[in-house]
Amino acid sequence: MSNIELIIFDFDGVIIDSEHLYNKANFKILNQVGINLSEAELHSRFIGMHFKQMLDELTNEFGVERTQNYANNIQDEIWQIMDNELAAIPHIIEFLETTDLPYYVGSNAGHAWIIKKIEMLGVGHLFNNNVIGADSVPNPKPAPDMFKLAADRAGIAYDKCAVIEDGIYGLHAASSLGMAPIGFTGQSLKLDDHHEKLMNAGAILTFDDMRKLPKIIAGL
Repeated sequence: MSNIELIIFDFDGVIIDSEHLYNKANFKILNQVGINLSEAELHSRFIGMHFKQMLDELTNEFGVERTQNYANNIQDEIWQIMDNELAAIPHIIEFLETTDLPYYVGSNAGHAWIIKKIEMLGVGHLFNNNVIGADSVPNPKPAPDMFKLAADRAGIAYDKCAVIEDGIYGLHAASSLGMAPIGFTGQSLKLDDHHEKLMNAGAILTFDDMRKLPKIIAGL
């Protein structure tokens, strides 16, 4: 019998297959404003990072003007791409529809952004009051605030929670609370070292297909 009583999911790259869409938008707009980073570097450096933290890094490296030009244009580009291409991670909706375990979303995106993307997929019934965004807590990941809030709302001890993440920041946050940190590598955007980075960040295992999740949770 599983020890897990609550699952906390990251959103981008775990519920929705969006990381390659963000990369496409970021690559286009950053290059337009004179910030030349490869798509691989964008994914490696910024996956799972809060937008303000990303802007701070870009400002330190490339200056205020170029970073501000990027910030002024990126949201429109992202929504245009997502309107045409956004999809759920394969088989995650089936899991959410059939699992007996309570679950939350804990994401470094803003709450309104998460809800908008949920509505675009037409799955709002699966995410009633169980979405926690970066603006729902004092500090985004790698701080553990949103995971603590999810567990506290559900009334479940931290060591009975599993966290499904595709980025290092959420894994650090989960580990700091004694939650079971699990890495997901099944996104459209592939990195050769994704498994290694997640394991180095504290994941107890990684997996690449949501159909494996019930067995993984049962084994914890």
